[in-house]
Amino acid sequence: LGYAMAEAFAAAGAAVMLGARAQAMVEQAANTLEQQGYRAGGFPVDVGRRDQVEALAEETVRMFGKVDVWVNNAGIAGPYGPTMAMAPAAVEQVVNTNILGTYFGSHAAMRRFLDQGSGKVINLLGHGWKGPVPWQNAYSASKAWVRSFTMALAEETKQSGAGGIGIYAFN
Repeated sequence: LGYAMAEAFAAAGAAVMLGARAQAMVEQAANTLEQQGYRAGGFPVDVGRRDQVEALAEETVRMFGKVDVWVNNAGIAGPYGPTMAMAPAAVEQVVNTNILGTYFGSHAAMRRFLDQGSGKVINLLGHGWKGPVPWQNAYSASKAWVRSFTMALAEETKQSGAGGIGIYAFN
């Protein structure tokens, strides 16, 4: 999904920076886009680590001058089954990627958008965004959090008068 979105943005004329945990994978994706004539870069990042997300944002600005659209797409499904049978470490991984990753990405983008007076944050939702999903409690709860976070950030941004900045949820 992330690659398809990057390709669509590139086809519409945007320079794109792809991020993923696996360096080889993100470099291959960026190279494929470049071979198609698009402006693209790739950067290895674990979105659950604030320092790495900030480094991604800095590298994007270094390569392309600024950030216009930031898509928080990273997500993991995590464990499937009864909540009480889920290993705490597996739930932590869902929280780190789906929740903290969305927060860190939105924060890195918004700091830049507020400085430049424009930009768009797009946070991806998923199964569970509008209600509980038994047997997928970690994932669905994380997506409900993403929805609530995105709606609150959009309202805060609107109330602050930052009219050139848009905050969106996409499902």
